[in-house]
Amino acid sequence: MFATNRQFPAYLFSNFIIWTIGFFLFATATLHVTKAAPAEAFNFQKGDIVAIYGNGLADRMQHAPWVETLLQNHLQGMDIRFRNMSFSGDTVDRKPRSKGFTDDEAYLQHVGPSVIFIMYGYNESFAGEQGESQYTQQLIDLVKKYRRLRKEKGCDVRFVLFSPIAYEQTGSPNLPDGTQLNTNLAIYTEATRQAAMEAQAAFVDLYSPTSQRFAESEEQLTHNGIHLNDTGYWELADIISRSLLNKPTPTQSTLETIYNAVTKKNWTWHNRYHATDGNDVWGSRSTLTFVDGQSNADVLRNELVMLDVMTANRDGVIWAAANGQTITVDDSNVPPPVKVISNVGGGSKSSNADKEGSVTYLSPEESVAQISVPEGFELNVFASEEMFEDFANPVQLQVDGKGRLWAACWNTYPKWEPLKEMNDALVILEDTDRDGVADKRKIFAHVHNPLGFEFWGGGVVVTSGPDLVFLKDNDG
Repeated sequence: MFATNRQFPAYLFSNFIIWTIGFFLFATATLHVTKAAPAEAFNFQKGDIVAIYGNGLADRMQHAPWVETLLQNHLQGMDIRFRNMSFSGDTVDRKPRSKGFTDDEAYLQHVGPSVIFIMYGYNESFAGEQGESQYTQQLIDLVKKYRRLRKEKGCDVRFVLFSPIAYEQTGSPNLPDGTQLNTNLAIYTEATRQAAMEAQAAFVDLYSPTSQRFAESEEQLTHNGIHLNDTGYWELADIISRSLLNKPTPTQSTLETIYNAVTKKNWTWHNRYHATDGNDVWGSRSTLTFVDGQSNADVLRNELVMLDVMTANRDGVIWAAANGQTITVDDSNVPPPVKVISNVGGGSKSSNADKEGSVTYLSPEESVAQISVPEGFELNVFASEEMFEDFANPVQLQVDGKGRLWAACWNTYPKWEPLKEMNDALVILEDTDRDGVADKRKIFAHVHNPLGFEFWGGGVVVTSGPDLVFLKDNDG
């Protein structure tokens, strides 16, 4: 889980917890490992592209981007680009993806990194001591593979291998004792160190300093011992920044503009690399053809190109922020979307009159008139899209304890289209005068692809593929 009180763009609420769908595993910290950081500052070069590979720890960094924020602050003027290539369920040698997803080698060359951060070890640590040597060799092989592939493109890529973090003992009776698990984390820290040495890569020990900070902190730095919260990622950023650059960390308040710029860039890249509706982008539905032979892939893969350009444009906003400047992103260079031709009445090979049905919709009142209800009951229109334009494409409805109707509205079905407003939302409709008709509308949060939600913990858990998001209104 991930929680923060930071300010985010409109697509997320300001107070939320986010779970990345992947592996949810627990451990406890007991074993200490000698800290090892690069003897001198890592050699970042102007124009570097940094690709970040890993599982849960790295994947979730894009939602609480203190690591990139702090590094960009220290590397101002160097125009460094960061691209997060992590998935929570990944291991060093296995990267499960949806059918047809761009393969790992092709994506590596697409991003074109000159620096690669490798942040594995946690998922792999469940193999125990007997899996240590295999993990070490897999890391070495991965470095060799990526080094060879980038060399083929004329790039001498540099590597940094990071160990897994420690487990924080929260004292919660709901979490298992992870003594053996954390022993494994320490073992895999040493395995990562050994792999870095043999592969001639830089190494950063995250286990030892996080273990120390967990023990010393008066504030809890994780949600469940494993997943860092916002403060925990700030501490991680401090550890990584000091290890790589040997520079002191400024106060958070001085980094607000950079943080917000990085968050917006990450949102754009997240929709490129973790694109939802993957079956239409890469999978079996991508080859469906409609009017004039236009396919889903023609439309949606062009959007990936648009997102690449938009992400690069937002890098410029980050660099400006690091230099103390504020600029507005310029997307005038983004390729236009492919114009979609309606298949309704267009003679599409994938459609027919029966599939298309009628595009003449009944009004809410006309619909009510055609519904039979039991004797003694009355049916009326509580709310409609005609009354509240945000109340469109509702995929789930639920009434809360205050009698308010909540709706998950998927306005941007099947997914957000680049350059357009992202207006998927959790909408609250309320009947304040008790006449059976909603007269008040509130957007609780803009959430991408809200397929479902459930009230919990004083807030609401919402799906936002590939994530689960917990939203809570802390200030009314």
